[in-house]
Parts: sequence; C-alpha cells; structure tokens
Amino acid sequence: MPGLAPDAPPTAPTMSVVARIFLVLAAVLALLMTIFRPVSPGDPAYVIGEHLGIFLMVMGLPLLVAWLAAGRTRVRHPNRFALIFCVLSGFFLLLNAATLMANFEAPEQRFSRLMREAAGLQPESHRGFGRQRRFDDAIREQYRRLLQQNRDYVGAVKQMGVSKVQVLNTAEGFANPEAEGQGLQELHALYALDTDQEQKVRVIMGELRHVLENYAGSAQEREAMLRGFDASLAEQLNKRQEAVTSEKAFVDAIDDVHAYARAHRNDFSLVGGQLIFTDPAVQEEFNAKARVQDEKRNAFLTAQRQFNLSQAEILGKMGLNQKDIGAK
Repeated sequence: MPGLAPDAPPTAPTMSVVARIFLVLAAVLALLMTIFRPVSPGDPAYVIGEHLGIFLMVMGLPLLVAWLAAGRTRVRHPNRFALIFCVLSGFFLLLNAATLMANFEAPEQRFSRLMREAAGLQPESHRGFGRQRRFDDAIREQYRRLLQQNRDYVGAVKQMGVSKVQVLNTAEGFANPEAEGQGLQELHALYALDTDQEQKVRVIMGELRHVLENYAGSAQEREAMLRGFDASLAEQLNKRQEAVTSEKAFVDAIDDVHAYARAHRNDFSLVGGQLIFTDPAVQEEFNAKARVQDEKRNAFLTAQRQFNLSQAEILGKMGLNQKDIGAK
C-alpha cells in the first residue's frame, strides 16, 4: 500500500557464540577420545578399525542425528543442531570414559589379559576403579611370581644337566659302581627339583585363590570366578600330581633294578658292552625288574605328555605358549 515500506527479506538463522563454543569443545573432545583411547592390541588393521569405530560413535553418529533433526534446509536451526550434537557426543564420551574406569571384561578375558601383562607380552592396563585396579595388581603379581618360578625351575634343570643320568640302565652303568652312583645321585637331585617345583606352584596357586576369595566385587561375581578357578586348578593339579607320582614310581623302579644289580654283581660281567649272567635265575629276576621299570617309564611319559598338552591348551586360551613362560 502507498506509504508503507516493503517487508525486509528473511535472514538465515545463525548459531550463537555459546553454541559454537560448545560445538567446537565437543568436537575436540570427541577427536581426542578417538585418537588416544586405548584399544586391544592387534595387527594395524584391527587397531585402525577400533579407532574408526570409536570415531563413528562419538562424532559420526551425533552429527548424523543432529543434521536429521536440525540441520536440513526445512528444519534448519543451528542452535538446536549444536545442542543435539553436544548432548549425544557428550553422552558417548561419558560412556567411553565409564568403560575405561570400570572393567566390563569377562573373567576369562580379564585373567588372560593379566597373564599376558605379567609375561610382558603387552603393556599393563590399570583401568577400573580403585578396588578393581588393586585386584588386577594382586592377580598380576601372582601370575608374575608363577612365571618367574617356572623360569627359575627351567634354569635350574639346565644348569644341573642330565649327562650322568644317561649312564643308568646301561650295561656300563650296571657294571661300574662309580658311574652308577653318580647317575643315581643326579637322578634323585632332578626328582627333588621337580617335587620342590610342585610344592612352590601349589603355594602360589593357593595365594592366587586367596586373592579371589577377597575380591571386593559382588558375591555372585566372586563365586563365579572361584568356581572357574577351582575347576581349572583341580584339573591342572591332578595332572601335575599324576606326573609327579608316576615319576616317583619310575625313580623307585630304577632304584630297585640297580639295587638288585649291586646285590648280585658277582653273578654277571660286562663282555663286549653286554651283561653276561652266570645264574639264569638271577638273570630272569633282573629282567623282570627291568620290565617293571619299562612299564613305570611309559606311565610317566604318558602322564607328562598329558600334563604338557593340558598346560599348552590353557596357555593357548590366554594367548601364550611354552616359550612365553620360559619353558623352552
């Protein structure tokens, strides 16, 4: 109408300074979380995939939702866009922070990680609340003691050697009292080392169970861990005990046949590297004792093989092998 100014053209809505500050802050925090959040170790492609997934959760998803709700042309509202993005991104940032502070691992994953950390195969992760970190530290320390004890045992066996044991059950060993005595002495020293190792391992496993008994989490979680530990421990200790028991029977059988040979040294002689008996009855009884010794030896080797296979299976589930614990 005459005398009236035309309407001013509509201006595009703009984002307020406060909204911009919070938008930039949320974006920076999301980017830092993407870059610096620790992930499970693995090959480079796996690690990159983990970081990409974190980025999509803390930044990509909030951007998409904010754009759909307030970023399109029809519903464009910059302040609302910033609000939605900041709220969603902040929620996912807090969720990630909570997962870093709290330990949501399954017991098997948790103990496997602690064993690998104790073996030095991956950096130590001190996540979780105070009581969780203290529990992890206690478990890791017992694992570290167990690994060190195994390394000490392997080193002691290598240092002792078995050169003199090899003369036992040979014609020369039966005919040479001095070589026989040295071999038997070394044999018993090796068996004493095995039994000492068994006792020390049992002590460490008992202390490890004590740590589980004093777990400060829920009673249900504590009972679940104890049941799993007891089942695995019972199987391992039974196989260890079978190996040690069969080893003792084998050592006793060696002592028996050599004691019989010493008592009847006048009834045989060493000829051309072979024992020649003058009394057939003595020879028959000697052979019977040798057959018993072979049975005990086979039983010992079978028990030892079963224990090694069981131990290798447990280590494999934890991502370790015999070399990692100093066994080879």
